[in-house]
Amino acid sequence: MKLGLVGTGLMGKPMAISLLAKGFKLTVFNRTKSKLEGLEKKGAVIANSSRELIKLTDVVVIMLSNYTIIKEVLLDNGNNYSGKTIIQMSTIAPDESLELKKKIENMDGKYFEAPVLGSIPQIKEGELIILVGSTTNQFKQFHKLLEVWASKIIYVGEVGKAAALKLALNQLIISETTAFAMSLGYVRKTGVDVNIFMDILRSSALYAPTFDKKLERYLKRDFSNPNFPVKHLLKDLNIISKNFGKEEINNQILEATKPILQKAIEEGLSDEDYSALYNIIHPKE
Repeated sequence: MKLGLVGTGLMGKPMAISLLAKGFKLTVFNRTKSKLEGLEKKGAVIANSSRELIKLTDVVVIMLSNYTIIKEVLLDNGNNYSGKTIIQMSTIAPDESLELKKKIENMDGKYFEAPVLGSIPQIKEGELIILVGSTTNQFKQFHKLLEVWASKIIYVGEVGKAAALKLALNQLIISETTAFAMSLGYVRKTGVDVNIFMDILRSSALYAPTFDKKLERYLKRDFSNPNFPVKHLLKDLNIISKNFGKEEINNQILEATKPILQKAIEEGLSDEDYSALYNIIHPKE
């Protein structure tokens, strides 16, 4: 397998490192060259363009921040996809994924989606959950590759289904994070012991593991070294709200959360961990 990876940002770079550590021969490309730093020393071939990468490989993993960039990289460079498979792992809308599939197949290539649940720690430990929208043959063919990053690989259905499921799951990230930040902020503001609050929460049906994962960040207001930045959460929120609305799912709660993330970005928290929304919900005195 001649493998390529496009996008060596927050998620893509540790994914590339995991592949190299497992002995895969890997070609990588990123538009911002600084994000490729260190990969050549680990054994990666650095392509000068996405077009060059696609020429050198037959399986291309895509981990880019949004659909606009994915289109620019895949569709606007006169690429030849004959005999090649594109594995799209970013969070995009179902109709966007279906459009990519159609266009790649019209250029004699193959395409499937495999968005992920988890972040940098899970990549490093091989503990991601990967949701696959593909043919059953593609699922079987590329299962071993996906196992490099994942402990659980779930076949959801045809292309578009995994993308839809990923939006449903990311909606819970937004809602749980916002709801916990509100309750924690209120508890602290009113002088209730946070330990009592957390003890009750942990022993109840209200608890979600993400609460403890983010608790220290909230208490210290330390949002550095992000696993997922505010700007990407806002991007996902916009995709989710639009697609929920298209299916006539009431998206008012999502729309009410949008100004919180927008204000966080205005206050310079764009590249901080998404838990930084706590500073907007419970402003520092």
